[in-house]
Amino acid sequence: GLSVALQTQVNGAQQIVGAELLARWTHPTLGSVAPSQFIPLAEQSNLINPLGDWMLTQACLLSVQLKARGHGFPLSVNISARQFRQPDFEARLQAILLAHGVAPDALMLEITESLTMTDQGDTIASMGRLVGLGFRFSMDDFGTGYSSLSYLKRLPLHELKIDRSF
Repeated sequence: GLSVALQTQVNGAQQIVGAELLARWTHPTLGSVAPSQFIPLAEQSNLINPLGDWMLTQACLLSVQLKARGHGFPLSVNISARQFRQPDFEARLQAILLAHGVAPDALMLEITESLTMTDQGDTIASMGRLVGLGFRFSMDDFGTGYSSLSYLKRLPLHELKIDRSF
């Protein structure tokens, strides 16, 4: 079945300042299946949208639990290009947060550099609308593609994760 693992983010004083939700899949006969195997399959089969919604829901549930325990750091959730490009993505995202009473700033929407390279105008406009609602964006794996520092100025990013290869 599907489960969620957390990868914490710490500052220089080793205090937790955030965490990223990572999807994990344990198959009944195959055992643990690597995300590098099942995420591309989910993308190809269009299961990425329900998987993405499930991850957003898990992030909301976990955010509520953490807040109740006095922890207020944001949770990062990977958003696939296919999920982001769905015409109803913004509405579904807002509905999931509303259903769980979670504020947009409780999440960090993590995108890849490649997502921003296609339909740049639409992508920037969608990101801008979501930032206007209180959402925040992180770019993962910067340096694996286009890697334009000047282009980054056009994007409403709150966090940049630079790939080791850069």
